[in-house]
Amino acid sequence: MKDFSMLHLTGCRRTAARVLVLIVCLLVAACGGGRSGNGQVLVFGRNKDAVKLDPALVTDGNSLNVARVSMEGLTRFRLGSFEIEPSLATSWKTGSAGRVWTFKLRHGVKFQDGTPFDAAAVKFNFDRWRLRDNPYHKGGDFSYYESQFGGFPGTIASVKALAPDAVEFDLTKSIAPFLADLAMPAFSISSPTALKDEGENYFTQPVGTGPYKVSEWVKDDHITLDAFAGYWGPKPKIQRVILRDIPDPATGLLSLQHGDIDGWEYVRPNDLPTIHRDPNLVIYHQPANNTMYLAMNNTKSPFTDLRVRRAIDEAIDASSLVKNFYDPSATVATEFLPVAVWPHGVNVTYPFDPADARKLLSAAGYPRGFSTTLWYMTLARPYLPEPQRVAEAIQADLRTVGISAKLEGFEWGQYLQRVQNGEANMALFGWTGDNGDPDNYLYTILDKDSAIPPGAQNVCFWKDDEFHRLVTAAQTIVDRAKRAALYRQALARFRDEAPCVPIAHTSPPIAFNRRVKGYVPNPDSAELFQYMWLDDSSGK
Repeated sequence: MKDFSMLHLTGCRRTAARVLVLIVCLLVAACGGGRSGNGQVLVFGRNKDAVKLDPALVTDGNSLNVARVSMEGLTRFRLGSFEIEPSLATSWKTGSAGRVWTFKLRHGVKFQDGTPFDAAAVKFNFDRWRLRDNPYHKGGDFSYYESQFGGFPGTIASVKALAPDAVEFDLTKSIAPFLADLAMPAFSISSPTALKDEGENYFTQPVGTGPYKVSEWVKDDHITLDAFAGYWGPKPKIQRVILRDIPDPATGLLSLQHGDIDGWEYVRPNDLPTIHRDPNLVIYHQPANNTMYLAMNNTKSPFTDLRVRRAIDEAIDASSLVKNFYDPSATVATEFLPVAVWPHGVNVTYPFDPADARKLLSAAGYPRGFSTTLWYMTLARPYLPEPQRVAEAIQADLRTVGISAKLEGFEWGQYLQRVQNGEANMALFGWTGDNGDPDNYLYTILDKDSAIPPGAQNVCFWKDDEFHRLVTAAQTIVDRAKRAALYRQALARFRDEAPCVPIAHTSPPIAFNRRVKGYVPNPDSAELFQYMWLDDSSGK
């Protein structure tokens, strides 16, 4: 892949890049949200648009990050951590050994369409998510609800509005991470009126209770968020946020340097030195809370054979991948769980050993290897800054043991849908943790309950009864030490079965102009603009 960094832009290429920046600047001014008008305006560059704006229907970060500032759930994470604090619920209590939860709701809260938030709205949303025959259970596969609560209706047996400000959840079993689950953006509360009025088009302009409302969405161009005047909490200082799509990373870098955007995510490793040298820019690193891995479809031959899966693990030089294609903060994923998620101490990978990999393939009946396909997304993800180059390197590693892997790249929305439908043989994939609980990793993306297309979160389609027994038992136990012991057993089982190849954990870099103040890196990769402000006495 060509290096388009500033250090290599000369002659015509430098001129072309400046033209691109001018185009971006004109688009920002022309499309529903230039910097003119009252109040502070922040323009934030992203490499890809949201898939849908209804958080109940999506799993991608670009979609969910819009919900994190425009919608709210019953609980939320304290800024910069996974500690639980009140949000739309002010307090809660539990009984019947963790199978009944009662939430007291915040008074005086309105949705962005002016309708009141109350217990009936909470019940409406949960019934929509959990009941397949609900008339509003449409427009997507609700995969987050399915993966967190074990299907439809899953472990939430009923939701009762006890009073306008009180709601009760009756569970079929105790769920240890229940409060953390409710803080995830997928379980943000939408306006029932808006859902009824918009039907399956609701995903284009959601209505929540958050500090910003979605004012405009021009697909594959920008999303405009305006401060919600009726917000119940502290009013944001930044009155307008424009989320600008800039797919080309070189253009994103130049736009940041020229002050045409105030922040930029998905910074390439090779661009970090350039940004560090610019006195007007600052780099932050988000907490290490993701895992990038090579998914093998365990339902397709030859990946049904453990010897083949283990051979692929031993054929891939993860250390070289991390060294060559990641920034220095990244680490090799010898453990499946990143630093931000407990427990630790279980090595789940095999040593890099091409010679042994060839022996395993021969024993599996493939002495000359085999041919297959390897899919990759065409745009960077937080856990994978250089998808094509990493795919090419893995292809080369596999070739040394006799495996011929044809590379196929796909646009992110199509990629996500097709991989989650089980169409890939092998695919580069990854996961950024949602709530700091190991259940969100081990149950959500590795358990057999999550291996049901469409919208499967377990894209390895590995279905192991012993692993399932361990992780579902851990869900019902409050004691952290006992849960950790079960998860360590589950991780050991994962290592024995090698359903995928863990490769890297990253601390994704994010760049801002120095005039942007108040940004706090969050472990779930949220950009919480409501806590930021612009100081025009510093930076451009």
